[in-house]
Amino acid sequence: MSEDNKKLTDQLVQAILPKLKGLSEKNAKKVLQETHKSIASVAKKYSKLIAEQEKEKAKAKEKAAKEAKKKTEKEAKKKAKEGKKVAKAKLLASLIAKEKPAAPAVSKKAPAAPKKAPAAKAPAKPKARAPRAKK
Repeated sequence: MSEDNKKLTDQLVQAILPKLKGLSEKNAKKVLQETHKSIASVAKKYSKLIAEQEKEKAKAKEKAAKEAKKKTEKEAKKKAKEGKKVAKAKLLASLIAKEKPAAPAVSKKAPAAPKKAPAAKAPAKPKARAPRAKK
């Protein structure tokens, strides 16, 4: 029996036995033995349950840590994916910018008024079809 269990057993015995007065010596010995055995059993079970609770708490902490780690990894992957998209868009924009023809040289005599470029129309989106009514 561990030291903690012995201390707990002694404390319980001291709390219970004084209430069992009026027994003969023979019966008192029997009660003392039975009480001591029972209390030792209770102390062992108590210690075992406390240990199980601590294990469950540790498992819960570990599980929470794993979930948090997965969440952070998932967010990091999202950010990396978004970063790749942004980088690709920037690269595409830089390539498009290089392909534009250079502006004609402006003479120093008279500044030319800037010309308005015609607005580019976006391609028309196809209209969504309404589902047919069932017969």
